[in-house]
Amino acid sequence: MTQQGQCPACGAAIEFTAGSAQVVVCSHCSTVVARSGANFEDHGKIGRIVPTDSPLQLGAEGRFARKGYRIVGHLQKDHGAGPWDEWYVEFDDGRTGWISESEGAFHLLFDAGLEEGLALEDLHPGERLRLRNKAWVIEERGHGRVVSAEGQLPSDVDPTQDAWYVDATGPKGSFLTLDFGTRGHDPEVFTGEALKLEQLGIPAGQLRPRARRVELKQARCTNCNGPLELRAPDKSLRVACPYCGALLDVSQGKLSFLRLLEKPDDAPLIPLGTKGTLDGADWVCIGYLVRSCTVEGVRYPWAEYLLYNRERGFTWLMHSNGHWTFLKPLPAGDVSLSPMVAAFHEDRRYKAFQHVTAVTESVQGEFYWEVTAGETARATEYVAPPYSVNVDATEDEVSYTLGEYLKPEVVKEAFRLKDPLPEPHGIAPNQPNPHKEGLRSTFVWTAIWLVGLFVLSGIFAIRAENRVVLEQPVVVPADAQSGTPSAMKFSEPFVLEKKGNMKVEVATGQLNNTWLGIQGDLVNQDTGAVVGFSEELSYYSGQDSDGSWSEGSTSASTHLSALPPGTYVLRTTAAFDPAVSGPRSFNVKLTHDTPNGSWFCCAFILMLLGPAWVWFRSHGFETQRWAESNFAD
Repeated sequence: MTQQGQCPACGAAIEFTAGSAQVVVCSHCSTVVARSGANFEDHGKIGRIVPTDSPLQLGAEGRFARKGYRIVGHLQKDHGAGPWDEWYVEFDDGRTGWISESEGAFHLLFDAGLEEGLALEDLHPGERLRLRNKAWVIEERGHGRVVSAEGQLPSDVDPTQDAWYVDATGPKGSFLTLDFGTRGHDPEVFTGEALKLEQLGIPAGQLRPRARRVELKQARCTNCNGPLELRAPDKSLRVACPYCGALLDVSQGKLSFLRLLEKPDDAPLIPLGTKGTLDGADWVCIGYLVRSCTVEGVRYPWAEYLLYNRERGFTWLMHSNGHWTFLKPLPAGDVSLSPMVAAFHEDRRYKAFQHVTAVTESVQGEFYWEVTAGETARATEYVAPPYSVNVDATEDEVSYTLGEYLKPEVVKEAFRLKDPLPEPHGIAPNQPNPHKEGLRSTFVWTAIWLVGLFVLSGIFAIRAENRVVLEQPVVVPADAQSGTPSAMKFSEPFVLEKKGNMKVEVATGQLNNTWLGIQGDLVNQDTGAVVGFSEELSYYSGQDSDGSWSEGSTSASTHLSALPPGTYVLRTTAAFDPAVSGPRSFNVKLTHDTPNGSWFCCAFILMLLGPAWVWFRSHGFETQRWAESNFAD
């Protein structure tokens, strides 16, 4: 129901059009006017809205979940590092909510009532929280006060109050804000989700043109008077002068000197202001910083490049030892984390690789937070090459990023760099194993060839004649001399009708603590060619302190190479221990054209050499990678 009247401070016309609004800010004198029945009350003045880069504006209408809404109020809050915007919306069905902005992201939140028994001091960034039947991850704990306002609002505002809040994320873009106000317990709960600008359903014609701090686009360093070209003047809070190393504050809309920083030893490989295309978006490099960690007294530095896109906000490109990683912001609630063990994101497991204290050493360019040299953060990296989940945590905030490994040539081409980039050395935590794909391919092809080998072996076995051409007992006279013609015997002739191998089997049942040697010759009666073989049978047994024992065998077999067709005679000559008397006998069996597994075994082993070598190289790569981890097994 619309209610009209006059501002009690300046007399200008004011109007309540939102049924849920309790106060309205006079557009003429910035007085906060509250309605009390039919009367209007003066509740003091509030600061005027500072132009920001927000595309939203009062009166804009949108649709969400098939319901229409209108922006009726606007707050700006500040915690000392520049304001952020919050917009009060009223839906056609009477519901109300808030749209908050943060680093280019939008969150639509609805009031979910009070949460009793919850204390601010018990909530810390990075911790898990179970609230309203949902799991949340706390990302930030902060405070701020309302510094300016416009339009209609659901309750009174007090610019002198410093209010505390806790922000958390849940799965699939869900978002939670706990508004403690000036209390330390029993916060107001606001739940909703993260949205892109186009998901707010506001027509392009109702969006506000991007505000620009024109006076900052061609500013000069207040310390050395060097020219500074700010690429994101509406978003930047800090600027580091590339000429003198001065760190300048931008939060109040003008440059102010803070301190001198140590300039980086090396110039950025991607010059500030360079534009490039990655992940389907156009980026401009606006910031460069050098960070490092120290492990067992050794310093490990790396560089990070801040990239900016007006629609997608900020992201990072990290360079270390010639390796590059593209880092995109990741809601903590989308990650299931087992701290210092593993992270799980989108059905992929990331193994903990390292946990260090990262120190910012030097900075250049523009930054969206109050960066300074010497600041520290606890950095943990979980890897599933070529991807990584990275967690940076401070006392008041935790941020997650999803990394993807990039080859130097990809970065060079993306930013059209003229100079060659450093060659990678060592192994990056999320660097893809170059042998892993080859290992997979090798295993597949080896499996295919092994199937072929088994099929071929089966065909040979089916086609083999496997015919017994000779089987006869041989008795050596008792008075025969070992290895002499007296111990020699000839078989009856037999015919081989085709070329094929020969399996020879010899066996005896008369060995007892002695041995028997058999020299055999297959004599081709047509050509006189001789193919020989020899086998030694032995069997020994006895007893000792451990009990009965035995060794040796009374049978043996061998395969001869392929024999040509013809008529053959088997000649055997026995050798034995002269000290052992008595008759000696053995049995000989010749099987022609038999399946021979020796070629199969050789081929099988040769086929496994390739996968074994590729696996060895792949395993060696992983061993070298994890040797650098402080979570190595």
